[in-house]
Amino acid sequence: MIKKLWGMLTRPSQLSLGVILGSGFIAGGIFFIVFHFTMNATNSMDLCISCHEMDGVYEEYKQTPHYNSASGVRATCADCHVPHGKTFGDWIDKFLAKLTIGTKDIFQHTIGTYDTKEKFQAARYEMAQHVIENMRKRDSKECKFCHSLEAMDFAEQGKSASRKHKRIMEKGGKTCIDCHTGIAHEEPEEPEEPEDED
Repeated sequence: MIKKLWGMLTRPSQLSLGVILGSGFIAGGIFFIVFHFTMNATNSMDLCISCHEMDGVYEEYKQTPHYNSASGVRATCADCHVPHGKTFGDWIDKFLAKLTIGTKDIFQHTIGTYDTKEKFQAARYEMAQHVIENMRKRDSKECKFCHSLEAMDFAEQGKSASRKHKRIMEKGGKTCIDCHTGIAHEEPEEPEEPEDED
């Protein structure tokens, strides 16, 4: 019996091999479709703002050009906070960010870490620093997905912005988030260090 089973495993028939390969192909296709739509569904604005912690930052965002613009283009939470791009590495970044950051956010919401406005505000500066640092590490790739230095019309910009963008284009050394923090949300103030009591 064992020899027969071993023989079937080591020398499968064409029919069983076809069934195995076909089943694997179908299962892989179903997994990809479900995974793709789940990733997109979890990028929706409705899901992002469904937690009460986002009430204040959502109201701030609605006052910015990323929400209302003359061109009618609206950036969503995922456009700025979820890595995206066109390469396989970008896809891996997106998957890992959603897995780690998304899971952490859901966990913090579930245990009530920021269940009041005061708790959220107290932690806001530190949370903002994490987002800024992640954007620096990725060279503001989320910004550059929509905004390109090469496509900018410097004549339409103010003198200061035009000069700075040209300098960055020529010399590098800075990324979007270095100058544009607070572009979609109010920039939180750095908390004061407690005074040492002697």
